[in-house]
Amino acid sequence: MTLLEIGLLISLGIGLLALACALVSLRRVRLQASATEKLMQKLMREVAASSSGSVGMGQRLLAMEKRLQSESKKTEKIDYYNDDEFQPYSQAAQMFKMGMDCEEVARRCGLSRAEASLLEMMQKSSR
Repeated sequence: MTLLEIGLLISLGIGLLALACALVSLRRVRLQASATEKLMQKLMREVAASSSGSVGMGQRLLAMEKRLQSESKKTEKIDYYNDDEFQPYSQAAQMFKMGMDCEEVARRCGLSRAEASLLEMMQKSSR
């Protein structure tokens, strides 16, 4: 075996090693891209849920404001604790006073996480 043949065999070995490293790196990149795509989809679903909860909360607040304006013209006082429309909110306020977390309150009262966290912030600011 000549020096040239030995050099070629070493070059072939280095080339194969480089090819193996490149294939391993490519596989890792594809796995990372797949994981990133899954995380993006999860975040998009959470943002959509949060947005829909915010829109629902806004609609409920507008309805409450209209009702308050029409009720303010009357002399009788609104009983929020016994009113079916406001019942989930009064229950949530009581649960926050008891120290429950936002997720649990949202689940028990049938509110979105956005609504529950807004109520929690209002509860904390009133203290």
